[in-house]
Amino acid sequence: MINILLNLMGKIALLVALGYILRRREIITAQFQKDITDFMMKVALPANVLTTANNVFSRALSKNLLLTVAIAICYYLCSFVVTRLLSRFLPLSEKGRSMFVLMAVFANTAFLGFPLIEELLGAEGLLYAVIFNMVWLLFFFTAGVAMVSGQKRMQLRSILSIPVSLASMAAIAVYVSPLRFPAFVQDTLSTLGAMVVPISMLLIGCSLVQVRPAEILKDPYSYFVSALRLAVFPLAAALILRAIPGVPHLVALVCVLMTCLPSASLSVVFAQQYDCEPEYASRAVVQGMLLMIVTIPLFATLAVTLFPL
Repeated sequence: MINILLNLMGKIALLVALGYILRRREIITAQFQKDITDFMMKVALPANVLTTANNVFSRALSKNLLLTVAIAICYYLCSFVVTRLLSRFLPLSEKGRSMFVLMAVFANTAFLGFPLIEELLGAEGLLYAVIFNMVWLLFFFTAGVAMVSGQKRMQLRSILSIPVSLASMAAIAVYVSPLRFPAFVQDTLSTLGAMVVPISMLLIGCSLVQVRPAEILKDPYSYFVSALRLAVFPLAAALILRAIPGVPHLVALVCVLMTCLPSASLSVVFAQQYDCEPEYASRAVVQGMLLMIVTIPLFATLAVTLFPL
């Protein structure tokens, strides 16, 4: 597990540093940065979402899959309510409060969660992680986008106009059906989807050009996000799932690990796209990635102790 974390942190550090250098030297200009963001949001990310549709659906696992969906829905509903209430007491702008909620609720479940869970819990654990992430996609690109874009109400027409929301719905429809993408389509989607991680990290590096390094570790509101994301929410999830009888230990382990990850790097992308406190988003995301080196091993150990396989 330590090797996985070190490898991921190494990738993140190099890509963020490269984005910082390229933006600092104007190799990536402000306009090019905006164009890259648009490409990722409208092409690469929808393709990445669609790749999850080709996972094998097993009827024998249907009960656990549905249970994972139920747990994920409860988590996002509860965390939204809690963070929304907490945000009212923070001396932040309205946009800052929206970003606080987004970063505290949504973890980096795909890029950081998938490889960690696959290595620790195998193929079945990864399947539960994919299902958990589908719920993430639905909440992030509906309630999350509506919040940071400034919409007071979620309008169906607005949700359906977002490429990633459409891709999320299509992926779930294909996943539960007997249909699957042909190999050449899946390979094309995978190629496009593979761009999401490097582009996201490069954009974080670009956004850090206007952030002072000392601010990353001194911002108290970033620590608030990190505390909720890396400690409070996973601990609450572990204790609640432990108290509920009949929850399979593998399902519980996956759900706890999916809630103990740092904030999603896409938070920075949306902050930039909607001009919603991008510097605050960059500080909090980078800070969480630094702190996770300590927190994830601790919670992984706790989760395995509470839910032995």
